[in-house]
Amino acid sequence: MTSDLQWVQDEQQDLGIERLKTFTEPLAAVVARPTESHLQEFASVIENIIVPRLLMSHVNSAAIIEEKVSLRNVAVTDFIELTTRDDPESAIDYVRHLMASGVSFQDVLLELMAPAARVLGERWEEDKASFVEVALGVARMHRILREFDGVPSFLWSNAGFGRHALLLPAPGEQHSFGLRLVQEFLLRESWTVTNKPVEDVQQLGQVVSQEFYDIVGLSLSGQTIVEPFLEAIRVVRQKSKNRHVKIIVGGHLFVERPELIESCGSDAYAVDAPATVQIVNGWANQLSSGDAKGYLS
Repeated sequence: MTSDLQWVQDEQQDLGIERLKTFTEPLAAVVARPTESHLQEFASVIENIIVPRLLMSHVNSAAIIEEKVSLRNVAVTDFIELTTRDDPESAIDYVRHLMASGVSFQDVLLELMAPAARVLGERWEEDKASFVEVALGVARMHRILREFDGVPSFLWSNAGFGRHALLLPAPGEQHSFGLRLVQEFLLRESWTVTNKPVEDVQQLGQVVSQEFYDIVGLSLSGQTIVEPFLEAIRVVRQKSKNRHVKIIVGGHLFVERPELIESCGSDAYAVDAPATVQIVNGWANQLSSGDAKGYLS
């Protein structure tokens, strides 16, 4: 899977980022400037998408594993410390040990990784953790998620089969963690996904005019780029090769300024990655059933 997301560097972070690249490739794009809201979203994805599907897997499986070990006495802070060590194998080896001892993967997700993501977010906002520590922690948890994802393929839907989504931050926006999560799960739902930041609205107009996209997802976190964001939506409407393109928006700023939800000109707002997947899959399913009146084509 390729991504056009790039690392954002400054003089204070150059050395830390170079160190991170060694451990996190090909997940470098995931951890560019994480914020508390993005880490909360990561926890929400675990709780609202991955764990329910894993539970479905247990229901549909004839083999039920009896747990031998409880996570009740496992400290989330110790797990975070493992994810931020120089040794990239520490956290993943620990999860292997837990699972070999009989702990289910959904319990690792729900009782360990989701709380760890929230604690990391709190530390970041309270300036108790450095950029390097938070970025390493997030990247390591993504690696665990990829390596141990026990959700069988038949439990992921084919809602997006034959559909193409473009996901990008608003021009001038640097936060991309939430979009990367959306991309990950849309890919599993059979969507074709392009994750492509643009420098300005003119470049965005070129992108949407050259390729047919069923969905365009835009994220906004910064107060200072509201006008470029609104212009971006207008440009997508004007220039899109798909005259019936659907636009979905999200980002932390909408929590602070909910009036933008109604006034920005999008088709929908999603509070997090799970909500985004639900909405766009709903659009795709409507089209498949003949109820969408050309929404996506």
